[in-house]
Formats: sequence, structure tokens, C-alpha cells
Amino acid sequence: MAIANNARNVLVTGGTGFIGRNLVQALSLKGYQVTCLVRKKSHTEGLGNDAVRLVVGDLNDPSSIREAGRAIHTVYHLAGSIKAADRKRYFEANQLGTRHLLETLAEVNPGLSRFIHVSSLAAAGPSPCGRGLTEIQEPHPISWYGESKLEAEREVLKFIGTFPVTILRPSAVYGPGDRETLLVHRMIRRGCLFTPGRTARRFSLIHVDDLAAAFIGAAERDTASGEIFYISRPEVYTWEEVGRAIARAMGKRYRPVSLPRWLAVGAGLAGDCWASMTGLPATINTQKIRELLEPSWICDSSKAYRILGFVPVIDLERGIRQTVRWYQDQGWL
Repeated sequence: MAIANNARNVLVTGGTGFIGRNLVQALSLKGYQVTCLVRKKSHTEGLGNDAVRLVVGDLNDPSSIREAGRAIHTVYHLAGSIKAADRKRYFEANQLGTRHLLETLAEVNPGLSRFIHVSSLAAAGPSPCGRGLTEIQEPHPISWYGESKLEAEREVLKFIGTFPVTILRPSAVYGPGDRETLLVHRMIRRGCLFTPGRTARRFSLIHVDDLAAAFIGAAERDTASGEIFYISRPEVYTWEEVGRAIARAMGKRYRPVSLPRWLAVGAGLAGDCWASMTGLPATINTQKIRELLEPSWICDSSKAYRILGFVPVIDLERGIRQTVRWYQDQGWL
């Protein structure tokens, strides 16, 4: 399908993921003509409609990037790995994949209006002393994932003068379609919630619909190239608060259970061994446990509120109810 070069043409990488699907839907509802760069084996259900153009390829295939990137006004780069079997694969997907995308776009579409790079709070690391991180603080990632996302940000900043780039660092994300927090809902349905360590943990959180709106708003604002923004709701949450909200939405009661630190670390080591033997990423590994044991993952989104006009509208109670209903409708709960 041929497309004309106009402000309604956008490219989304990672459009088949949890956040990407919600972004594609939000863009389509706003009248954007969306192109998605998708892998051959990706599940594209819900993307292959008249409003979405699919280009099969990946970030290591320059020809597919050229095809997807021509006549595109804005790029939303979400593709990458949130879990991998080893450190090398994180960097191949997140850093090198980002570099390949940028280099090819600079060749085929140097007039790009805006490149939105979706990073992560993990790129900055946990928040010291329980205070929300701001964009002026030096990043200190503590996991391979976070390190690779920070290196991807640095690749983006190399193109600050080629076309306008914006880096967004979302906090933890939840909502319909999220498989990562599905486990928490299933535990509460069975009457308990296991958390690693005995320290109370505090974190920032955002619903995926609010996050998609923030992405689109960042692309529509004429901000200086190279700006970085944290994206989250202003509240700080605990697992107890989230657990109670899930329990209320399901009409269940549950018991919180704090696992000893040594047991959590042991589970992470077991995941590492499994990944080493199979070559497949484990959901629970030492990298994930290292992040989960940190007492505070909080960011300050006031810069996004001030400059991007970002105002989240979905509070925890509403968002959890919506998510639980979706899980139940899909037969996941």
C-alpha cells in the first residue's frame, strides 16, 4: 500500500507488544495512518486492519526499515527486549537495534519530524531516599535491561541534530493486555500475594491508556530535540495498595506473604540456570530479582506535566477494575 508523506503518517516499532498495541489503537482512533514494523512470526491480530500498514522485518534488516520509514512523519520506537537469556542479547536488541533504526532513518528520511524513543525508568535506576527521580539526575541502572536501555538513549542523543528526538521514561505500566502483572492478579485470586523481601516497596505506576496519550502528546508538541521526560501518575504506590485494589475489583480477600530475601535470590538463580541451559529468557532471574528487591522506584513527572501538558486521567481504582474485567473477558482470570 503506497502512502503519501504527510503529518498523519507514523511508524511504530514494537507495535505487537502490550504497550505498542495500545499505542497503535490510540493513534488509529485519532486518525493517524499507522505503519508497523513487525517480525515475521509476530502475532499481528488486531493490527492488520485498513488503518494499519504492516511491514515485515526487524531492526537488523535495513531494507525493511527503509520500506517502513519512507514518507513517515513521526516514529515511535518501542521495539526491544524486556527479558533476555544473557547480557549480550539485551544490548543487541535495545542498543544496537536502536542504532540500526536511527542510521537507516537518517538515510531514507532525513526530514523526519520527530523520533519518539520509549525508554524506561530502569534506565535511570531506583530512586534514592524514596524521592522521585528528575531528569537532571545522573542515571544509575542496576540491571542489564536498564543498562541496555540507557545505552539506547545515548544512541538516540547522537542524532539530536539530524532530526528532533524525544526520550520518554515510563514508570511501571499496567492495563488490559499486560501479561507481566497478570501473575499478581492470579495470586490474589488464589488468596495470597507473594512479594520478595520484607521491606515495604514504593513505586510509580501508570495505566497504559494514559501512557499512549503521553506518547502522542510528546510527538505533537514542538519541544527541543534531546529532551527527556519521565511519564507516570503523581501518586506513589505500594504493593499493599495495589493488592487491595485488585482484591476489591475481583471481590476477593487475600493474605500478603513476604518471601525471605534469600529465597527470592535463590529463585532468581534458578531462572538463570534455566536460561543458561535452554537459551530462553526466564521471567524470574537474578536481574529481575535485583530490581524487585529495591525499596523505591519513583519518578517525578512534573516536567512532562509542565512542558508536554501531560495529565493522566485513569486512577488506580478505575484502571484496576478495567484491567480485571479485560482479563476475565479474555479468560485469563
